Amino acid sequence: MKRGGNRERKIVSGEDTLQITVPKITKKNLRIRAAESGDPMRVIVLRALAEAGIEVPGEELQDRRKAK
Repeated sequence: MKRGGNRERKIVSGEDTLQITVPKITKKNLRIRAAESGDPMRVIVLRALAEAGIEVPGEELQDRRKAK
């Protein structure tokens, strides 16, 4: 049941799932950066994509937990 709820939320908000494999050292450094900055890994990755010229909605570049 929980899965269906997540799917519905993703459809409504215009989100989709992306699963990638990265080198262990990359993920380790991403976790470290997230711990240091307090930002979720998702936000760090989306910011990097935006800096690389990939279109990312501005509101997605903020931590959802802090937006409330």
